[in-house]
Amino acid sequence: MIKTGKRGEVTVLTIDRHEKRNALSAQLTRSLLDALTSAAEDSRAIVITGAGSSFCSGADLDEDKQSGDFFPALTELLSTVRRVHVPVIAYVNGPAIGAGMMLAMVCDIRVAAEASVFGLPVGDQAIGVEGSIVQLLSELVGGSRARLMLLAGARLTFAEAVSCGMCVPGSFDDALALASDCAAKAPLTLRNVKAEFAPDLFDAKERDRLRLAALRSEDMREAMQARAEKRAPRFTGR
Repeated sequence: MIKTGKRGEVTVLTIDRHEKRNALSAQLTRSLLDALTSAAEDSRAIVITGAGSSFCSGADLDEDKQSGDFFPALTELLSTVRRVHVPVIAYVNGPAIGAGMMLAMVCDIRVAAEASVFGLPVGDQAIGVEGSIVQLLSELVGGSRARLMLLAGARLTFAEAVSCGMCVPGSFDDALALASDCAAKAPLTLRNVKAEFAPDLFDAKERDRLRLAALRSEDMREAMQARAEKRAPRFTGR
């Protein structure tokens, strides 16, 4: 199941299947997708984490191997995390393997506990990998390390993930504080920035539209007035 909690302008989504180390089935993946879409409607930032000692141990292929429903559901979830208009922060509280690492990768920011470890053992399970995932992994960890992970099955330790810049170290409270910082920023600007980070999902016309919407927004005028009045701006997303 997916647990949903609200902390001010931030929604926390917790994958709660700790007896299976939060492995994703097709049904659980769709539940997370639904919860994410709903949270984006009334939140300014979202935190995704796992219950217990794992973030997400990957796909529960034993449950879904006959139906073939899992991978289409996962593809939709990953693209939605990147497309949704509010920042999504992963709090990686433990191992993030396979689909779990992909989920962490597509989040905008990753905060990791020392217990975290990352892996993409696709070669061990004969799983096809989309080009967008390969490109994103290369951007996050570097091309050489990405090849080690995808071709040789190497894992990424907590220290390595922090060292290469894929994650920042911290606790759940740190992840929540970071999400709250994001939630205080101008929503239209954050939507514009997210689109620029995902040019494979937003065409040039749509990215231009989002950029111009931010430049012409009431929030931009509010930012100017707040500076003149020496106070924090109060952004409305208009």
